[in-house]
Amino acid sequence: MTSPLRGLFSLASFVGDDVPRLADDEIHPEELAHVRHAVATRRAEFATARLCVKRGFAAMGVAPTPLLPAADGSPKWPDGVVGSITHTRDYCAVVLGREPPLRALGVDVETVRALESGVVELILTAREHAWLYSSERRSARSLEEETLLFFSAKEAFYKCQYPLTRRMLDFKDVELDLPPQDGRFFVTVQKRDWPRVVARLGGRFAFVGGRVLCGVELAA
Repeated sequence: MTSPLRGLFSLASFVGDDVPRLADDEIHPEELAHVRHAVATRRAEFATARLCVKRGFAAMGVAPTPLLPAADGSPKWPDGVVGSITHTRDYCAVVLGREPPLRALGVDVETVRALESGVVELILTAREHAWLYSSERRSARSLEEETLLFFSAKEAFYKCQYPLTRRMLDFKDVELDLPPQDGRFFVTVQKRDWPRVVARLGGRFAFVGGRVLCGVELAA
């Protein structure tokens, strides 16, 4: 069955998803060493993502290899491969691509839920907040869904830009635009010194099965 994420990426080589499950004995020992003492939920997410990656490497003809975290926690992808991982309630997904044609990509999936007001204030810039709560917002989506879309789109953008910049961003360091054509978004970094190649990127989103799905990819 094709993952609903497939439609968000035009250049990716592999998209895989699954329900997180414990699989300590199915992943590389080097991978297990990083989560051996973690709680069961974390071990299940970690292992399921690695199993999706394993399937992706096989589909792409990439030699089997452990996917280990770097010092900053981000995955250390093999040379010539770019990828992104996301987890949410009862769901895990991996997107992989070749470099080239891709330079980077980012994926984020969130279960639709109400965010606490304090969290909303951390996510939205003043302009985004004004638009969401104004009469100009004519989307059929609920305010709850739309707010979570801003959160998820910024997460996907961050995952795409980070391997290239290795620089951190706060939610309010970037601003989201939702054009009239549904299913697209654009994220612009508000910092003046940000590398031009990732200063503004477009992405795609969808709402499927009580989740918001966001994907961003940067061509080589």
